[in-house]
Amino acid sequence: MTTKDYYSLLGVDRQAPDREIKRAYYNLARGLHPDKAKSPDEARANADRLATISRAYNTLKDPKKRAEYDQSIGGGRPAAPVAGKPSPPAPAPAKQPAKQPDPPTTPPAPAAAVDPEATQPGVAPPPIRPVISSRDLANQRVVTAQKAFVKGMEYFKTSDFKKALPFFEVAVENDPEGEAQYHLRLAQCLMKTRGSFTRAVTSAETACRLDTYNVEYKLVLGEIYETVGVASKAQQVYEDVLRWDTDNERAKARLQFMGADQSKTGGSLLAKIFPSIFGKG
Repeated sequence: MTTKDYYSLLGVDRQAPDREIKRAYYNLARGLHPDKAKSPDEARANADRLATISRAYNTLKDPKKRAEYDQSIGGGRPAAPVAGKPSPPAPAPAKQPAKQPDPPTTPPAPAAAVDPEATQPGVAPPPIRPVISSRDLANQRVVTAQKAFVKGMEYFKTSDFKKALPFFEVAVENDPEGEAQYHLRLAQCLMKTRGSFTRAVTSAETACRLDTYNVEYKLVLGEIYETVGVASKAQQVYEDVLRWDTDNERAKARLQFMGADQSKTGGSLLAKIFPSIFGKG
């Protein structure tokens, strides 16, 4: 059986930009979640496949490794000549007999009008804009997102969430399927600034979708669910955390607190209050 190359394993084209490769990897990884397995044998098979696609992703996400891999499978640039070994001479082109021009059958078209200023000495011709490939354009957006995120984190670390918020929004807008932390920080800023609770939940859910195995992101999502009064979903998230990390004290403490809190209040008060505080999405 023919072994698939890394691009085929991830289901992407050879010219796919970095963001598309990352999105394809995370989509595949989510399907290999331990909860998806129906038997121990299937769980082991999923683990083996996850290791394979992770190896492919770790190669293709690194520009240098990707270039080397492309070269190894015959899709990269031609190898450089070995030092001290002359390259074989190129074959001389075959001589073709000179072709006589055909007699004109129609009168020549009049010459197009020329801008006199463009032909004056010392006048530079108009600049030619370079053609940017879709891959280069996508990578430029990724760089813009990275710069915006770094600036947002400067404000976030000083608890200036209002100033950090627009930078995280720019990061998410330019790289919506890229870094999970962009969405997580946006969600936290929305909660801290009492913005749209619906957007905060959606952003936190997206962060967990993009980074399925990050327990810390799940804990933040659970706490946001608690804050907006969706106790049932918060409980599901904390229980999911404990399936990944059975000794997670933070998830245990939140579940214990929620059990005690719901026994006193019925768990319905926050759900009625917080939508009016945070506003609709």
